[in-house]
Parts: sequence; structure tokens; C-alpha cells
Amino acid sequence: MNLRDIIVRKMDLQPWTEGEKIPWNEPDFSRRMLKEHLTQQHDAASRRTVRIKKHIEWIDRVILAGSPSQILDLGCGPGLYAARLAARGHSCRGIDFSPASIEYAVKHAPENCSYTFGDVRATEFGSGYDLVMFIFGELNVFKPADIRLILQKACAALKPGGKILLEIHLPEVVEQMGNQPSTWYSAESGLFSAAPHLCLMETFWDEANTIATERFFIIDAASGEVTRYAASTQAYNQAQITSMLRETGYGEIAFSHTLTGQPASEADEFFVVSASRPLETA
Repeated sequence: MNLRDIIVRKMDLQPWTEGEKIPWNEPDFSRRMLKEHLTQQHDAASRRTVRIKKHIEWIDRVILAGSPSQILDLGCGPGLYAARLAARGHSCRGIDFSPASIEYAVKHAPENCSYTFGDVRATEFGSGYDLVMFIFGELNVFKPADIRLILQKACAALKPGGKILLEIHLPEVVEQMGNQPSTWYSAESGLFSAAPHLCLMETFWDEANTIATERFFIIDAASGEVTRYAASTQAYNQAQITSMLRETGYGEIAFSHTLTGQPASEADEFFVVSASRPLETA
């Protein structure tokens, strides 16, 4: 792409038409993203350690009742949750399609923790899990048909009575995401490029389908070459999530404000839901 392509760009951008998400699976991008996962300066890519520890304590105590469990962590990133749950005596497997994150997770994995590099839509989950985790808003970035597939696979992977734990963007947060003003920044290096560049950002809100789309144009300072990225985020309310979970085989659905069980604050961007695979009957 070039600067002319930006000038004549579509201004009625439809969700997922210019890309499903930013390129987490590209090796160079994933290495730059890993730095964002591991930083203790912000909670944008992954939470800081102090928050993760509080979440782990609640998941272990409330969701797993302190019982040693088999856990599948979907979109596990560099294993910041799985490794800590394994340290509490659980057996964990993580799946993620960021190669740098998986490399880091494997390098730091305890004996009872393993990782798979792959797309959660296509990777086999296995079976016999007490808990499947899909947190930090990862559900929202997939198309609804893909979400149903992932939820069905997760249900089949659970033991009867096992639980899925979801953390979902609040609908108002997604709407706000899609109504941000256009902006830009310059950087010597950054998430989208290791070289000096400009990043132009704009957003779109699909009111009818409650989907926010973010578009990024990355302009290389040396060549003027333009690279485009786009990512869409689907909003869901509690009724929609309940319906989707029922349709994909779950029962005993329960909602929480946060992954600590505490009331939400104005800064919280997610709500939490757990649901169980029904017990088998004779």
C-alpha cells in the first residue's frame, strides 16, 4: 500500500473485512508483543503480576474449590495464568497462536504445565478437563460462528460437571472502542514496527450488530510504505452470552463482576461468567 491508498480508503468499513485481528502470529510482531505481555507498566496486553495473583487465588478457591484439577487455558499468551495455577498443584495446558509467547511459556513451564502453538479454532483440545479458561476478552475478537465452534469444542473437552470460565468485554466498553476519534502517533520503534514509523488509527461502530472495528495504517519512515491492519470486537450482553452457552451445551450459568469476585469498579472493562457441562445421566 501507499499514501494514495489511505486517501481513497473505504469509510464504510465492515467488520472483519480487512483482517480479523492484529498479527499476533507473525514472529517479529509476536516478539514485540511479548514485551508488552511481560511489562509491569500497564495492563494492556496482559495484567500486571499483582492483579494476576489475585485472579489466581479466586479461581483456585472459588471456581476449583481448592481441588487439584485439569485446566485448559485458551489464548494463554506467555502462560502467566497457567504457570501460576500449575504452581498450586493443578495440571495445565495452554493454547495460543503467538509463537514468541508460546516459546516463553514453554521455557518457564513447571513440570505439570504444557503448551501448544495453534489457533484455538483449529487446534484439538483433548478431553478430561475440570476447567476451560477463555479470559481477558478473547471471546469478543472472534466472529460469532467461530465463538460457537470454540464453545462447543470446550464443552466436549470438559468432564461432566466441569466448568468453562469466560471474561467478556462489557458492551459499553466495546461501543466506546468503536467510537474513538481518529488519532496518530510517531515512534522510533513500537508494537507494529521495529523501525521508525507513523501509526494512523481510526475506528468504526456497527450499531446494528454491536461490533467495533479498529483500523491501523503503519507508514514506514524510510520508504513511505504503508501496511494496514484491522481488528473487530463483538459486544455481547449477559442475555446473549446465556443464550449462546445454552445453545452450545452448557448449564448452571453464573455471572460475576470480576475475576476476584469483588464488585466492579469504574475502571473494570469486563464481566465474568462460568458455566458447567451437564452431568451425564443414565
